[in-house]
Amino acid sequence: MIQQETKQREIRKFMIMLSVVNLALFAVTCRGMVRSYNTTMLALSYEYGFTSRSLLGTLYHLLDAVLPLDLIDYRAVVATAYVATILFVLFVEYFLYRCLRCCEGEMVKYGEYLALILSLCLVSTFSFPYNFFRVDIFMILVSLLGVLCLVKERAQWLVVPLSALGVMFHQGYVFMYFNLILVLLFYRALSWWKEDRRKARRYGLLFALSFLVGSVLFLWFEFFSRSNGAAFFDTIKSEAEKLSYDGIYHSTLLYHEVLGIDLASTEEEFSRVNAVQILMCGIVCLPMLVFGVRFFAGLIKKAKGASEKWKYLAVALGAATILPDFLLKIDYGRWMAAVVVYYVGIVLALLAMKDPIMETQVRESGERLIQRPGIALWIMVVILLLPFLDVNIDPFFRHLGSIVNKNFLHWYEPMR
Repeated sequence: MIQQETKQREIRKFMIMLSVVNLALFAVTCRGMVRSYNTTMLALSYEYGFTSRSLLGTLYHLLDAVLPLDLIDYRAVVATAYVATILFVLFVEYFLYRCLRCCEGEMVKYGEYLALILSLCLVSTFSFPYNFFRVDIFMILVSLLGVLCLVKERAQWLVVPLSALGVMFHQGYVFMYFNLILVLLFYRALSWWKEDRRKARRYGLLFALSFLVGSVLFLWFEFFSRSNGAAFFDTIKSEAEKLSYDGIYHSTLLYHEVLGIDLASTEEEFSRVNAVQILMCGIVCLPMLVFGVRFFAGLIKKAKGASEKWKYLAVALGAATILPDFLLKIDYGRWMAAVVVYYVGIVLALLAMKDPIMETQVRESGERLIQRPGIALWIMVVILLLPFLDVNIDPFFRHLGSIVNKNFLHWYEPMR
C-alpha cells in the first residue's frame, strides 16, 4: 500500500513537471498562425457528399451552426485552433498518466522517459505554425484512445468505430496511425490464445472488423468519393477564401480532393528535397537506428514459441505501414512524427500491460544506456532538434540538407 502511494505521488510530480514543460514549449513554439492547407481543409464537408478528409470540416460547420458566432472567418479558425490544440495536449497528458499508473516498479521511471519524449515530439510539432491545427492531431487522438481501451481491456469494441473515424479524418490514417490499434489487437489475440481461446477469438474478430472498416473507407475515399466535385468547387473555394488568411487558400488541396486531379508530377522538386534530408537524417540518427534494431532484435530473441515471436515481430515491424508514405508522398516531417508516435506509443503500451519480456528488454537497454551515456545524450540532442515540419523533416535537417545540396549535390533549388 505504501509503495503504491509512493508510486502515485511520483507520477503526479512527474505529470506536474510535464505540464509545465508543455506549457512553456507551447508558449515558445506557437505563433498563432494557421497555414492555408489547414484552413482550406475546413471548407471540405459532408454537405457536398461523403468525400475524403471532410470529417474535420463537417465538425467545424456543426460548431458554426450551434454556436452564436460566425466561425467562417480566419480569426475564428485561429481561436478554434488554440482550443483544439490545448485539448489535444491535455488528452496526451491524460493518456500518459493512465499508462504510467499501469506500470510497475522501475518501469514507471522508464515510462516517464518515454512519456517525456512523446510529449516533446507532439507538443512542439503541433503548436508550431507548420502543423498548427493539422488534422493529424485528431488521427493521433483516435489511435491513443484506442490504445487506452486495449491497455485497460475495457470497451475494446470502440476500436472499430475509432478506426472508421481515423480514416474519415484523413485516409492517410491507414498508413500513419492505424498500426497502433492493429498491432495491439494482434498482440492481444496471440497473448490470450493459449489461456482463453474465446477471448483470443474476440480480439481476432475486432482486428478483422477494424481492418475491414479501415480498408473499405480508404478505398472509397481514395478512388470513388470525388465523382461530383466540379458541381461544388466554386462554393468550396469561396468558403476556403473566407477561412484563410488574406483569402489565400490552398489550391492544390482543392484540385486534388474536390476535382480528383492527380498532382504528383508537381511534387518532383520536393521529392529531391526529401531524398537529401532523409540521407542526412539517416547519418545523424545512425546510433539511434542501431540502438532500435538491437532493442527489437533482443525482444524477439527473448520470445519463446512461435506465437510469441510472431506478436513481437509485429510490434517491431508495425511502423512499416508508413513506408508507402515515404515512397509515394512528400511530407517526410509528418511521416517521421508518425514513426516516433508508433514506437514510443507501442513500448509504453506494452509496459502498461506489464508485458514481462518488454519489461526485461527495457531494463537491459536502460542499463546499457547508463553504461554508454553518449547514446542517451545523442538521443536527447536529436529530440531537441524538433519540431517536425512537413516536406522538411525539421528545421535542423532543412538547413543541413540545404547546405549539402547547395555546396555538393545541386539536386534542387533552395526552398523559400
